[in-house]
Amino acid sequence: MIKISALEEVRGNSKELVVKEFKKLTEEILKNYKAKLLYEEEEENELYTKIGEFEVEFNNFKEYIDFCLKYTPDVEVLKPDKLVLDVKEVNDILSYIIVFFREFINKYRIGFNVIMKENINLNVEEYKKGKLGEEEILSYLNEGYVRAKIVLEGRGKDEETVLRNLIYTLEEDNIKVRKVATINEAEKGFEGFVGLDILCKPLDLFILAYKYLPVALSIEEEKLKLSLSDIQDIGNELGGAIFELSHAAVRSLF
Repeated sequence: MIKISALEEVRGNSKELVVKEFKKLTEEILKNYKAKLLYEEEEENELYTKIGEFEVEFNNFKEYIDFCLKYTPDVEVLKPDKLVLDVKEVNDILSYIIVFFREFINKYRIGFNVIMKENINLNVEEYKKGKLGEEEILSYLNEGYVRAKIVLEGRGKDEETVLRNLIYTLEEDNIKVRKVATINEAEKGFEGFVGLDILCKPLDLFILAYKYLPVALSIEEEKLKLSLSDIQDIGNELGGAIFELSHAAVRSLF
């Protein structure tokens, strides 16, 4: 079981509309989840705002992720102190997140722009052969990294440039690339798929899922161990991403 404190906020020009929407939100959360409203308050400045703190319990991690994506709360995890998920549950959730964000982005025609960083000195051949040895991999695993495989679509002027910039961009975000492989479907340049064997922290798995929208993403471990802060950071990261995209979609209409 996962138990959280969730702050929800409704803001707008019309006090009547904000009160109505907050009431609707509260009724929906209390109906669909094991939840209670701890307190609510209001602010009236340039905009009228209603804020509520809910205590919500979930039977499993998937329910928690659903809640964060749907209601974009500011989350504080109360328990458990740690959570252990099996590989199938993790991979199913990662796939669900990829599909969720892809459908959102296709519907509203807005998404995250991942800017590739250039590095002309990176040796691509080292990564094709396998850059990290078993001792290095074990050291990273002991530091809390997780082994995973990811397949991304890629395009560019040639394979080496695509790989060089992608590897450099990922490693700048503290994701360790062990090995790469490609499938090029273009007669000229590069347009195809890049497979990477990586090591990353648990939170990074979920960032990769929504930001890069990979063709495939899966962990190679039998279990994924999450700390309380991992659970909290993942929920806030996903909710924040949807919140950001939602506001960008609204702004694009005006």
